Amino acid sequence: MIKSIIQRHSKIDPLSETEIQVIKGATKLFLKQGFSKTTHRQIAEESGIGLGTITYHYKVKEDMLRVLIEELMDFHLDIIDESAEKAKDNLFAFAIEIAVQIALCENDQKAWDLYFSAYSHPSTFEYIKDWAAKKNYHLLKDRFPDKTEEDFRNLENIISGIELAAFTTQANRYFTLNDKISLFVDSMLKIYDIPETERKATIEKVIELDYCRLAKEMFDKFVGRLDGGR
Repeated sequence: MIKSIIQRHSKIDPLSETEIQVIKGATKLFLKQGFSKTTHRQIAEESGIGLGTITYHYKVKEDMLRVLIEELMDFHLDIIDESAEKAKDNLFAFAIEIAVQIALCENDQKAWDLYFSAYSHPSTFEYIKDWAAKKNYHLLKDRFPDKTEEDFRNLENIISGIELAAFTTQANRYFTLNDKISLFVDSMLKIYDIPETERKATIEKVIELDYCRLAKEMFDKFVGRLDGGR
């Protein structure tokens, strides 16, 4: 289980055998019942590691969530790379990643809990902002040759707040998922001063896609790789 996440994270910060067992147990529970409902005691029972040992290595659940979020962000990059390559349009790749994330959280409660928890806790939120700033700089730097990566990091402080708002605003029959995605994507593109005609064209391309299917496929693949070590 979760062979890929252990191998990838170990390259950054080598994990002990005990930490690996803890992360395995925590990941299984986070994906099964949600981050919010999982306790240190449950992780101890699932992993077979003593509660005191777990709290020694991971004083708060967010430390374990951080490892899982790092892997999830890799799957976001897969969506971005594939979209940019197919459409030859980095702005579209930027927008479709947002759409997929919103659609996933609308349709999958466990996914919503994972994202909302990550955006709600300072340590994981900071990681996401840093990751997103680097990602957006890579995608859009050709449009803004005068902007540095630090400029993108400053903008991300605003954009990530908009993304968090998306998780707390449910779609309904008066505010459909298409409406929601259009509004949030448009708001983010405005921050980058993308012209209105280009914003509208990009949003139309996103809405035409089956973004709900893309979201489900991405998350199923994510869960499958963690659960099966693929």
